[in-house]
Amino acid sequence: MRALLVREWTTPEGLLPADQPIPVPGPRQVLIRVRAAAVSHALSLLIAGRYQRKPPLPFIPGNTAAGEVVACGAGATRFRPGARVLVAIEYGALAEYAAAHEANAYAIPDSMDFARATALNTSYNSALAALTWPHVLGVAEGQQLLVHGAGGGVGSAACEIGRNLGVTVIATAGTEAKREHALANGARHAIASDPAALRAQVMALTGGEGVHAVLDPVGGALFRESLRCLRPEGRICPIGFAGGQIPDVAANLLLVKNIAVCGLYMGWYKIDARDAQEARVRALFDRLGTWWMQARLSPLLAARFPLDQVAEAFAAVLDRDRIGHVVVEP
Repeated sequence: MRALLVREWTTPEGLLPADQPIPVPGPRQVLIRVRAAAVSHALSLLIAGRYQRKPPLPFIPGNTAAGEVVACGAGATRFRPGARVLVAIEYGALAEYAAAHEANAYAIPDSMDFARATALNTSYNSALAALTWPHVLGVAEGQQLLVHGAGGGVGSAACEIGRNLGVTVIATAGTEAKREHALANGARHAIASDPAALRAQVMALTGGEGVHAVLDPVGGALFRESLRCLRPEGRICPIGFAGGQIPDVAANLLLVKNIAVCGLYMGWYKIDARDAQEARVRALFDRLGTWWMQARLSPLLAARFPLDQVAEAFAAVLDRDRIGHVVVEP
């Protein structure tokens, strides 16, 4: 099969297709023919050796793929060959075939194309977990939610999910086009990503009370100012650092405002603790699939690329004017 192979930490331009053996599914694994694989900002960090996890070299990058099951390993009983699935894996997605643990394989609605299905694993499942799991943000109908990076994958997903949950979403984005997208995607208000003006604008929109929760995939100064936008007993979830700066937490604000910081790293739930957390994670994907069939979700695709144009795919991901998800179709 053709696959992209990381032999040393590199840039997207250093990823070239190579012939590799087709994986053999192990116990409780399924082998899928990959129809679409997601390309993301986090993946650009992984291949450069700058992500929090570093697979042993060499490896095939990519943690999200969608396609058809072609074979099942011993003890794998959830799916049969021909089933349309989305899989979450540590690495191996940017290839013509990929093996995944059946606990990390999720059925795709028949009406959903493979490319859009990849967005459910790259952003929608994380946004839904962050907003609904009680130990993270646990937002309730009628509450107010501040979402940063609303033109990006997680932020855009959070706007849609917030609308479905009956939450009032205040979105921030860096361009007018992204703010218009956020409003069309479920946000009630959309404001500029300006840390200096953030608190004043949020307080004006909330009658001076602040928001109940903040979902922040950006980090940096926006995170620090978001602490000041929370009402007492509010919660903030850092879910990425797309802005490039990992912020420090002013612990005195946590104390005097009675607020909480709640991190969320979905890889632990899907990979490290897959057996214990499978039911909990699968419920997220089932809910997202139901919303898709009810026309309550619409993942936006920005671009599709063949395997040998992966450098162009990463360039599209890193383009700050881009709105929507990018996929490679082997």
